Amino acid sequence: MSLKRLKIIPILILCAFKIKAQTGEIYGKILSVDGDSIGAAFVSLFKDGNQIDAVYSDFNGEYFFSGVDPGSYDVGVESLGFQSKTIQSVLVGTNQKVELNFTLLSSSKAVDVVEIIQYRKPLIDKDKQAKIYTSVEIENLAVRDVGEIISTSVDAVSQDDGTGDVYIRGQRTEGTQFIVDGIKIKGKLSVPQNAIEQVEVISGGIPAMYGDNIGGVVIVTTKGGGSKGFGALESVTSQGLDGYGYNLITGSYAGPIFRGKKDSNGVLLKPSRLRCLLTGEYKNLLDSRPSALGVWKIKDEVLRDLEMNPLRVASSGTGTFRNSEFITNDDLEWQKNNQNIGSINARFAGKVDFQLNKSIVLTAGGNYNYSKGNTYIYDYSLFNSINNPEYINQQTNLFLRWKQKLNVDSIKWISSLNYQIQIDYTDMSELNWDDSHRDDLFKYGHVGQFKTHRNSLYEYQENGDNGDAYYYKGEKDVLYEFLGGGSNPNASNYASQFYSLYSGLSEGNYENYLQASNGGALLNGDRPEHVYGIWYNTGRQYNGYFKGSSTQKRAIGNITAKIFKKHNIIAGFEYEERLYRGYRVSPIGLWNRMRQLANAKNTELDLDNPSLTYSNGVFTDTVNYNYLYQETGSKGFYENVRDQFGLDYDEYFDTDFYGPENYSLSLFSADELLAEGNGVLSFQGFDYLGNPVSNVKLDDFFHAKDENGAYTRKSNPYQPIYASGYIQDKFQFDNIVFNIGLRIDRFDANQPVLKDPYVLYDSYKVKDLESSYTIPNTIDDEATVYVNSLEQDVPNIVGYRLENKWFDASGKEITDPSIIETASNTGEVTPYVKDPSVKIGDSNYKSSSTFTDYKPQYSFMPRISFTFNLSENSSFFAHYDVLTQRPGYDQNIFTPTDYLFLEGNVGSFITNSNLKPQKTIDYEVGYKQKLTNRSAITVSTYYREMKDLIQVTAVNYAYPVNYLTFGNLDKALVKGFSVKYDLRPINSNVSLNAGYTLQFADGTGSSPVSSASLISQGVPDLKIMLPLSFDQRHIIRGVFNYTFKPGKKYFGPDWNGKGRSILGGLSTNIVTKLSSGRPYTGQSNFTPEGNIINAERKALDGLINGNRLPWIYTTDLRVSKKFLFGFRKEAGFKFQTELYLVVKNLFDTKNIVKVYNATGNPDDDGYLDAATSQSNIEAQTNYESYLDLYSLKIANPNNYALPRQIRAGFVMTF
Repeated sequence: MSLKRLKIIPILILCAFKIKAQTGEIYGKILSVDGDSIGAAFVSLFKDGNQIDAVYSDFNGEYFFSGVDPGSYDVGVESLGFQSKTIQSVLVGTNQKVELNFTLLSSSKAVDVVEIIQYRKPLIDKDKQAKIYTSVEIENLAVRDVGEIISTSVDAVSQDDGTGDVYIRGQRTEGTQFIVDGIKIKGKLSVPQNAIEQVEVISGGIPAMYGDNIGGVVIVTTKGGGSKGFGALESVTSQGLDGYGYNLITGSYAGPIFRGKKDSNGVLLKPSRLRCLLTGEYKNLLDSRPSALGVWKIKDEVLRDLEMNPLRVASSGTGTFRNSEFITNDDLEWQKNNQNIGSINARFAGKVDFQLNKSIVLTAGGNYNYSKGNTYIYDYSLFNSINNPEYINQQTNLFLRWKQKLNVDSIKWISSLNYQIQIDYTDMSELNWDDSHRDDLFKYGHVGQFKTHRNSLYEYQENGDNGDAYYYKGEKDVLYEFLGGGSNPNASNYASQFYSLYSGLSEGNYENYLQASNGGALLNGDRPEHVYGIWYNTGRQYNGYFKGSSTQKRAIGNITAKIFKKHNIIAGFEYEERLYRGYRVSPIGLWNRMRQLANAKNTELDLDNPSLTYSNGVFTDTVNYNYLYQETGSKGFYENVRDQFGLDYDEYFDTDFYGPENYSLSLFSADELLAEGNGVLSFQGFDYLGNPVSNVKLDDFFHAKDENGAYTRKSNPYQPIYASGYIQDKFQFDNIVFNIGLRIDRFDANQPVLKDPYVLYDSYKVKDLESSYTIPNTIDDEATVYVNSLEQDVPNIVGYRLENKWFDASGKEITDPSIIETASNTGEVTPYVKDPSVKIGDSNYKSSSTFTDYKPQYSFMPRISFTFNLSENSSFFAHYDVLTQRPGYDQNIFTPTDYLFLEGNVGSFITNSNLKPQKTIDYEVGYKQKLTNRSAITVSTYYREMKDLIQVTAVNYAYPVNYLTFGNLDKALVKGFSVKYDLRPINSNVSLNAGYTLQFADGTGSSPVSSASLISQGVPDLKIMLPLSFDQRHIIRGVFNYTFKPGKKYFGPDWNGKGRSILGGLSTNIVTKLSSGRPYTGQSNFTPEGNIINAERKALDGLINGNRLPWIYTTDLRVSKKFLFGFRKEAGFKFQTELYLVVKNLFDTKNIVKVYNATGNPDDDGYLDAATSQSNIEAQTNYESYLDLYSLKIANPNNYALPRQIRAGFVMTF
């Protein structure tokens, strides 16, 4: 082997382990019309008018361009003695090889002009099975968002209910990965449409360069700048068309930042090396979730009266009724749009390409998304939509990419060598709050100022400690006075009206706060009662404040080499660090928490220090005592609030007398707000005051205190580390194109995990026992030992457990651990804990006794695919993929407070910091056949097996308490058969993409929490394979386009036979979706589904997901007309305008997406007519009102897909 080969091999090996590509290749032959090879032809590759690469054909006329970014290109050929030729709009996808052959006329037979032709994508792709949507196709579609674009394929389904969830080939929605310009996108994909170069959807045969997904990959490539400036403006509105208030405006510019060098005639000699793309989009929605049924609302004047006068005296003469419980249909009116769920969205994208030289390109870019709006809460919608919470989300994605083509002319066995390195950064922030109070937390629950009037109580005692006298016994509330001035006027009206109704009648009504509350007044920290338990009432303040932030730092790189002219090898790496913080407060509860704490340490009298009353030095008859301050060793709200107001520690403090401006979270200690897991606060990566923290030792969470002796309870953010390396080789052997690769992922959750999910404390295993115990030989040394008691010095062994397997004392495996429970003296399973006296959080507790570090998980994923090209008109393809995906942070995050308070919260739910990656094994075989020069058909069948999917599980027989958590427990099996038809608009105005999929998606759980309701009802976790809730057996899609092309390609009616293309630029696009219904579970009893809280147990009727919803049918339409105007023709300046109309759900189909399980209807749960319901209905405050309000609630518009929406648009390009 030559020295040069020895030098290059280590480079390739190194890159295989250290260096992610999204590049493709263009290759082909240059031939004469006689079929002879043309060597030394000069072949140029152009992007947006810029020459980005050039090569010469070899002796056999062969050429190629490697390392080509996804997008649209022009390829030109020049050769001495032949006419030059350019093929425009050559489409290249990720990791795709595009064959592009040229046949040149000799110059003696051709005119002296460049022959320009348009690229036609082959009907039979010899290399790639992914679906690619070009920018032109996307602009002409009747749908706009990426999720809607994806769902035009039969490989993906989305329920048109406004959620945007996409399921690819039977996989859960979180199994799909979105990538924009090489950046992994977290959350919902949001890119301005006019910035998109292409969208590629890979549903099978996923190359090794893509990991961390178990469903599919969606790759979005944005446009770049060209040698000539290009701009566009677009405006879209639904004003006056549908009543939903859709308004959109976009703008974009692509081109050089500086003008290139020109000669004296204005001809461009040297294009600008610095080119850019800038796009922006602003969208405003009046109704972000339109209703297919319209909306019933309370008449404005009736609602105003309810808000001002929410109460009336009860018929009994004491207490109150809520006036909202007398509302009937006569008080309602219908309108088209929902109330107070408007939103705004601003999106920007930019990219700058700097051509440093012919072989190096430096690209910097990114995108920004801002969204703000009010969240739709159906239970609020009738009486309380004014209090819909507000969300503000922001996401910034930035990247820097270095791409270089290396010179390998001296290495004969390497035809090309390219590499690229990219670093990117993502920053996300979330806010969710009440839009009137935002982060002023104590205003959320502030109803007004109340003053507690108290009288002293005395009791006459003979022979007391100080003789016969009246002894002080404490204070009694005699008047709880409302002084007004609340921060929430509609809530304050409940108090003001109650006091007005019972003015001067304090006795029995408002002598203390409990009487006032029971009578119907709202106090600080209260919210109105539900309307019959069906609707939330007026004045109900949203009880939530959340702020979250996350960052993602990545470095990716790859090297691409063509070896021996056949092997296209890509080797790469990816390294990623994420950080997530979350801080959540239920601020209304702060007032009740203050009321609980304000006088909690002075509940007893200081009987050791009496205060006797004297008159002129003579003891009268009264003995007083001060309240006794009971110090606990740490300062909290009790002490801090008195310090603030200058009060003694034994004085009474009236929390409701002071306004929200007097309070702050810093008055509390962390434990006072956490309240043993039942408090108003939770946080991760913050301290309890909302300040970000990092690098906190776990023992510090349990033991660190502040200067006041209070625990600080700081916890680390979620900081997982993900890394991968891959290598793949694409090569052709005869007529077979192989793509073989291997990907290795490493996931480190980088956080503590339980040593034993069944035991919170360090306990003995078999290997730790002394020889005095006789252990059955069937028991492993790592098995946990269970005993009859922890109080005995040498307890008796009653059982063992090895992971999830249980054994009795004799070593026999058992399926029912209650046998061990019964054998214990404690009545519960009792592991042999090493030190039972130590509890979590005790001063002598060590976290190492409970927790250990997460063990990094390695995933090996072979990927094999091939295409056997039987002829130019047919091909056979197949693939085998192994895919894995790490767990999501909301299931995997370690929250130490869960464990600190676990023992006091039996059956509580905690996340699982020890989750493992989920896995998919995917197979597919298929056949493509060209039918005509315009059409082809593809037939394929696929089989997917999913393992280790995440699901809620109950950890029973755990010590010290049982709890719920997540586990890698679910599995799924998807089988499908697809037929796709492709009709191209070649010499025609018509194109059509249509398809049909028959799919069976079965599994043990449809989402990570789908088992939670079954567990709560005591249904055993049987893990039976049943239809998944998003399983749709039949999926039919069709995208039809009829376009009259402008100019010379016009084919249509002629004006007076003079060649005028009167319909040129007129286009009609129709997207049709037809799907069978999703499954749901039948119910044999009638339960009040209209109630906000429905605690009645549902009786299963048949199998889980044994019934089907009706079929769903939707047609979307886009009609557009383009007009071309030209000015300064010598400079080639033109601009184009386009007018279009989009109608979504053209036929306004009322598609049912949810029904009530007992009836199978979307508007009737059967409860009102059930015999078992009549006594409850008749007991309501107002019979007619209850029937009307319940019926209205059951007619839930969310049970239907979106209605018809109409939008008109105007586009100008220049």
